[in-house]
Amino acid sequence: MFPLYDENPRSSRPYINYSLIAVNFIVFIWEVIVTRSIFLNNISSMRLMLEYGFVPARFLASIQEGSLDGILPIFSSMFMHGGIFHILGNMLFLWVFGDNIEDRFGHLKYLLAYLMFGFIAAVSHFVWIIATNDNLMIPAVGASGAVSGVLGAYMMIFPKAKIVTLVFFFFVTTVRIPAFTYLFMWFIYQVILAPFGGGVAYLAHIGGFVGGIALAALYKSLINIKIRQPTKMYYSEAQILKPLRLEGIITSNYVEILAYMPGIDFKSIKVNVVDDILYIEGVTEDRAKKYEGRALLRVKVYEIPESIDYLNGVLKIKFKRI
Repeated sequence: MFPLYDENPRSSRPYINYSLIAVNFIVFIWEVIVTRSIFLNNISSMRLMLEYGFVPARFLASIQEGSLDGILPIFSSMFMHGGIFHILGNMLFLWVFGDNIEDRFGHLKYLLAYLMFGFIAAVSHFVWIIATNDNLMIPAVGASGAVSGVLGAYMMIFPKAKIVTLVFFFFVTTVRIPAFTYLFMWFIYQVILAPFGGGVAYLAHIGGFVGGIALAALYKSLINIKIRQPTKMYYSEAQILKPLRLEGIITSNYVEILAYMPGIDFKSIKVNVVDDILYIEGVTEDRAKKYEGRALLRVKVYEIPESIDYLNGVLKIKFKRI
């Protein structure tokens, strides 16, 4: 199953996610030029991986000596890959899931979280190598650990978002799978294959994923603390957004308003009808931004809405006509 895209609107442009993907491809092109091989399986490739990849033996020596020689390659290894399919797979997952995490965390926090996920993944791989008495000289490369952290965070923050997935099962089709189901299945797959290895650092994937879950849980708990605080929030013009799209549907009995306002806290939604004008307000879950919108209803409606629903960034308000 390959994720194609997610049905999860965002409110900002993911500059950091775009940059991470670009840097990964640039580094891969550099690897191909230096090693003169697109599959990166020759002697020159191994030398490059040993120099810039994460080598458990070097990491262990750095811990014992108190130096940074084995620690710095953790970060360079995050941008190196062992082949074309390796980088394409990682970048596909980062493209699908990374933008919404950046939108929720913010640009700088997302970058720091990404690097932290990669570090946790490398340490998890190191612990597994030591525990299984495996070869400490085999280098580990790839963005998989950091991307796995992004997946773990996505599963916690957007569990109900739909992932449009390409499925191969006697035929080729696409299905819409809830993020929690898709990513939990992916995690179980990593756990099942971990004991077999096969040249893949599955414990790096598992460690990064668990790190993403932990950070997302901490993030959500901090948001809940802020929500419970009774302080009045004031927003500057830069922090006040208009709904990304505002549409209306009028029938003989009802009026439905659809407002695209991703990332808002459902409890913060305020709806008010004054002189046939609908006013909508909503605050994002991290309290960093506020949406304000209004729409001309064109017909008379009862001021109290029949229903208010919010799913995947779409606010649906239903009024009964007078």
